[in-house]
Amino acid sequence: MYTVIDLLRDQGIEKGIEKGIEQGFEKGIEEGRQEGRKEDVQKLLLKRVLSPEEIASVLEVDRAWVEEIARNIHPNNNLV
Repeated sequence: MYTVIDLLRDQGIEKGIEKGIEQGFEKGIEEGRQEGRKEDVQKLLLKRVLSPEEIASVLEVDRAWVEEIARNIHPNNNLV
């Protein structure tokens, strides 16, 4: 026999699944944006037109993060 408690439990499970899916999409979108930013930083660093500080300012990202990417691209170079 299906009771009100069963109905409420099933609705709660459905809402939980929906919320989990939504959070997963949001996380995926944010990770995609972050990866895109990283690619932008890498391209700008490789062109060597802007300093890491200028890149961080223009893209509105953390300078330390840009400098870390720069060290990975040019490990033996004093780009940073």
